[in-house]
Amino acid sequence: MITVFNLYNSIAWIAGGLISAVISIIFLSKNPRKRLNQLFSAGFIGWSLSLIFNGINFAVAYKSLLAANILRDICIVAGVLGAMTLFLGTIGIYFGAEKINWFSVAIITIIAIILATLGVLNDWVVEDVIGGYKTTDNWLGKISSQVIPSLFIVVGIIFLLLTYKNSDNKAAKKRIGYFSIGFSTIIFGMLMFLIDSFITVSPYIFLTIAISTWAIGPILMLIGFYVKSDASPYEIGEQIGNLETQTLDPKQDQKLERPS
Repeated sequence: MITVFNLYNSIAWIAGGLISAVISIIFLSKNPRKRLNQLFSAGFIGWSLSLIFNGINFAVAYKSLLAANILRDICIVAGVLGAMTLFLGTIGIYFGAEKINWFSVAIITIIAIILATLGVLNDWVVEDVIGGYKTTDNWLGKISSQVIPSLFIVVGIIFLLLTYKNSDNKAAKKRIGYFSIGFSTIIFGMLMFLIDSFITVSPYIFLTIAISTWAIGPILMLIGFYVKSDASPYEIGEQIGNLETQTLDPKQDQKLERPS
């Protein structure tokens, strides 16, 4: 029989992933033809699938440990691909969507495949000491599936903050601001698990904070699309044109010079 903690684990991960996935799809629907919208939506959907499959493996492990490990592998692949896709989107925001060409996509894809492969080969679902199951990995698994993707996300956050800092358009700046906060929830959630490994408290606390944070991230991004500018219609028209285009591309939404 599944333990109470594993049951909570399963429900929490799946619920958080479903909320994130639904919001990500709504996010894409705002303008599905824009490249940056596609990238960020795909990135968060990949992240959402990672949460969902990670939740399912805790329930499946009681029936088949092999099936649980397969689901865990899918979780790792989806998470790494999602993180790298999000990073690619931040490149488009900072440098312009035209910089996302076949070469940059190929490089990021190769890196993601290498990291995901190493993560899959060095991560497992095993029995814990209280009659349930847990995920575990070695140092190579942690570096490839957690540390390096996190570093890419941090660089992406820096790109977003630089874009925010150098933006003169109020509407675009508010939009990027909300998006930056939503994007940063990925690192904040990971930080909760890091803290949990050093502080002995209820195992439910940091898990709940992390998953709640990851579900809130896409919601904050979506809110950014509905933030109205304080600028006059003439100023908005001069700087970014029609806001109903609903895109994150600063090269599309505003006259933003590339920061030096």
